[in-house]
Amino acid sequence: MSEEELEVYIKYLGFEKTIRGDVNQVLREIIKFFSKILPSFELTSKLTLTVDLEELLKTCEGLVAITEEGVVATAPADKLTDRDLILLYLVIARLAHSIGRSERDTMFISDILSTTKRSPGTIAGRLSELTTEGLVERVGKGEYRITTLGLDHFIRNLAPKLKEAK
Repeated sequence: MSEEELEVYIKYLGFEKTIRGDVNQVLREIIKFFSKILPSFELTSKLTLTVDLEELLKTCEGLVAITEEGVVATAPADKLTDRDLILLYLVIARLAHSIGRSERDTMFISDILSTTKRSPGTIAGRLSELTTEGLVERVGKGEYRITTLGLDHFIRNLAPKLKEAK
């Protein structure tokens, strides 16, 4: 077995299978295996929303930069709405955490205020809207995280708009 080849052994409800190959091939075979056993699995996998780290990194190319100090925005922040600016910084928090540059994937409202340079009332209002829409979640008192739906929204809607503005 080569270094880049993955091997997975599955035993479920009396069914057994060993799958070998590259990561993508193995994932396809796992989905196929469970689709045969659990017909609803195929439907569920089609309805599941996920955001791949590699996809997020590619999307952020030209919009953020990884520096010695951390992950920073290079997008034209002055052209963003308050909502979009908050989303951008929450994406950066998630990204920094995912690549090991930050201990947490959240931001406190005080962090959001200092990075966005917007008024507390404006930030509180936009965070409330974003939370209601499911793009952001409140995880503690004054602490927020972008959701998977929010990341998907960023990739599909906000990032293309930011890249056009550059």
